[in-house]
Amino acid sequence: MAIRFIFTSLLLVLSIVFLPVSSFSQQRMSKKTEKVVYGQIKDSISYQSLEFSNVTVFHRGNRLISLVADKNGKFQFRLDSLEYVDVKISLVGYKDKYLENIKTPNDSIELNLGTIYLEKGNVLETVLVTKSVPVIENKLDKMIYHVSNDPSLLGTTGEDVFRKLPMVSLGYDGKVALRGNQHVKILIDGKPSGIMSGNIADALRMIPSSQIKSVEIMTNPSLKYDVEGGGGIINIITNRLTVQGLNGGVGATFGTRQSNQSSNLAGRIGRFGITGSIGNSWSYPIASVITTENLTAQGEPIFSQKNDSRNRRNGTQFAVAMDFSLDSLQMFVANVNFNNLVIMTNNNIHSHYAENEFVGAVDNKQPIGNFDFSTDYIRKFGSSGKEMTLSFQYLKGKNDLKYHSNYDNHIESGRNLGNNHEYTAQLDFKYPISSLSLDFGAKIVDRNINSVVNIDTSGTDGSIQHDSNRSYSFKYHQNFIAGYAIAGMPIGESFNINGGVRWEKTILKGDETSSSSDFSNKSDNLFPNIAFSYSYSKNSTFKILYGKRIQRPSLYYLNPFRNNTDRTSQIQGNPRLKSEIINNIEIGGDFNFFKSTGQINVSLYYKSTNNIIEPVAQQIIENGNIVMLQTFENIGRNKSFGTNFYGSLKFLKRFNLKANLDVYTYSNSPYKDFSNSIKEPNKTSIMYKTFVGMDVNLGRGYTFDSYLFYDSPQITFQGEFAAFNLLNISFKKKILKDAAVVGISIVDPFNNIKNLGNYSASPNFIQTGNFSIPFRSFGLSLSWQFGKNKSNAYQSKEKQIRNDDQKIST
Repeated sequence: MAIRFIFTSLLLVLSIVFLPVSSFSQQRMSKKTEKVVYGQIKDSISYQSLEFSNVTVFHRGNRLISLVADKNGKFQFRLDSLEYVDVKISLVGYKDKYLENIKTPNDSIELNLGTIYLEKGNVLETVLVTKSVPVIENKLDKMIYHVSNDPSLLGTTGEDVFRKLPMVSLGYDGKVALRGNQHVKILIDGKPSGIMSGNIADALRMIPSSQIKSVEIMTNPSLKYDVEGGGGIINIITNRLTVQGLNGGVGATFGTRQSNQSSNLAGRIGRFGITGSIGNSWSYPIASVITTENLTAQGEPIFSQKNDSRNRRNGTQFAVAMDFSLDSLQMFVANVNFNNLVIMTNNNIHSHYAENEFVGAVDNKQPIGNFDFSTDYIRKFGSSGKEMTLSFQYLKGKNDLKYHSNYDNHIESGRNLGNNHEYTAQLDFKYPISSLSLDFGAKIVDRNINSVVNIDTSGTDGSIQHDSNRSYSFKYHQNFIAGYAIAGMPIGESFNINGGVRWEKTILKGDETSSSSDFSNKSDNLFPNIAFSYSYSKNSTFKILYGKRIQRPSLYYLNPFRNNTDRTSQIQGNPRLKSEIINNIEIGGDFNFFKSTGQINVSLYYKSTNNIIEPVAQQIIENGNIVMLQTFENIGRNKSFGTNFYGSLKFLKRFNLKANLDVYTYSNSPYKDFSNSIKEPNKTSIMYKTFVGMDVNLGRGYTFDSYLFYDSPQITFQGEFAAFNLLNISFKKKILKDAAVVGISIVDPFNNIKNLGNYSASPNFIQTGNFSIPFRSFGLSLSWQFGKNKSNAYQSKEKQIRNDDQKIST
């Protein structure tokens, strides 16, 4: 059914989109004749054909076409209306050849460049002249952090990269927040990936920083992405090999708390390139103590609980990316990603009521696995910048929870197996007309979520029996069709404007369970987006942005499964949640100072969220005891004002200082149904996040790097979560002719144990808690890169499908 839905809808979309485009293209092509340019590349001494030579075509300094010569050294490409072009021929072991100001003929459709001879040269002596790009680059709709330009990240992992990103924070629980909002979608090369569907921190530890070219931070993303995320989108752009040969690397970190290893290999033969990576991360058993106390509104004790917990985790991930160029205008790209994470927890729980005491043991095992496969067909139309991309993706996710509990000889075993199957088809066009850029496309997603719950419990005679009243199967279907159109153009030399609209139709359906009845919902939404920028100097830009977005709840929020093993505190999802609607306005700018050695970026923003989803706690009575039940509700509206500051300064040639500050408000206006669930409605609170870091080049290959961040307590509908801080210090040394890096690191040297408190309250109760966890750790790391031309051998190829439309767990 899913496949039929996608392809039936796709045919409809193709008929709508292609007819006007094809007719318009025919009209334009009737006025223009493409020129075929060809030639052959040979060795200047042996006259042998040089297979797989790289051919790059430029016009006014902009790259138009990149292709690879065939096994006979022959190449061919097509041009339309351009009068002059430049051609660069390159091959490892040979000097680059430049053919400048090649004039395309007016009286012929062919141009023969003849035989082009390359001279052998020492590639190590070749000087590569490139444009100097700062670590932070501010674009119209995103901020780009160039990882490869940050020397402090050499020999580190993706976790270290995220710690240093502007506006981004990574919590102790592995959750990412952007401007304090944890509803962020993490993409890899523009697409959702299975390896980012679990714990983000675990996944990042298994990605070496050498595989990350840059990270795009989008608080108001372009409409070509799904209009999803209260926080925005973080897009990891990876490196891929573009020259002939083989490159790779290995890395490992061994720590007192956790360790990880990773390896990657990239190769290119002719028109085919492949990149593969594998990583593993595990932690040693971590002992923590979780305490909770529930009080009446007057402060009288109701019950308390202490949980002595031990947690272990082990994860593996694997990724392969392939690309094949049919010719200079057509390319296929395919990607496969897989990850598996197993979390095992042993809990010894002591619960105290006024007259009763319960002692229990609960063992949990949670295997989480994700797989995705995607393929893209990219078709360019000459050198005019016109491009079509057709993309497909299949994603499968599994979240399995198995538990066994024993509370005062009452035994219970349960399993909650959740599966997600997702099919996506997407079609994108780029169609520039003179200085006007047009982007438009369509997308179809069919998402099927199934959760099966089976519970066995001991009867009055001690025998284990199946509990049919609490066992069920929950099915949730989510389909949506989307289309978008974006137009952008420069106004003079300093101004740029970009605007568009996206339409999305969402169809939701949930099946009946023992705790909820059938439901369905359909909605149509329009999402406008506009961006305006003014560049008042070479590296300084001022911009104004507006966008409207949506946040759909994921299975974590929807699943009505309720784990009853804890007699005092339980969580249950709400399948009737509505999507959040977010409006965002942002004003920002950046500028350089001290001869471009310093950089400052400042922004102000306002964000309003309707139907905001928040956890809501309430007291219920079960078997004569009070139970604290947490569920999720659309509690009302939230309005937030905020500002962000990021600055960096390089001084005395060896020192590099970075700082980031986020300050924002939280002010909820609860709907009438929830006005009695909060003690102080319509209260405005201020939160902030800070980061300060410095890296020092000590000379002779030695570097010192340190950073400190502090996150204020996070305010919620009924309370707050604890503040969080972290200090990291590391020393690194380049060895083996700079091909390898060895380092030592210390995390939180002055705090062996962190105590993370939480607080929630309503007119009927007060709940306090504390999570005590060891944090100080020491680590030894080693990374090694091999292969020729490592530093300049990579480029990025962004995948096309972007499923970023679900609210993830917080």
